[in-house]
Amino acid sequence: MNANRIIDMIVRQVMRRLVTKGVDKGFDMASRMGSKSDQQSDGKPTGQNNAPLPSQNMKQAQQITRQMRRFMKF
Repeated sequence: MNANRIIDMIVRQVMRRLVTKGVDKGFDMASRMGSKSDQQSDGKPTGQNNAPLPSQNMKQAQQITRQMRRFMKF
């Protein structure tokens, strides 16, 4: 491998992580816009259990697996 390909690979990984964090942060902010009355001043929901349900964990694992398959193609 030449140096140009290695640099391109590193730049792609960094950009992918930055874009992913930005998109996640945007979705988090958008999802919180309508539920400000359900949160305390420290940002934690009131009276809710923060542990995800087993079905949510499975769905999240499936989504991550699909994403990893897509990224491994390149």
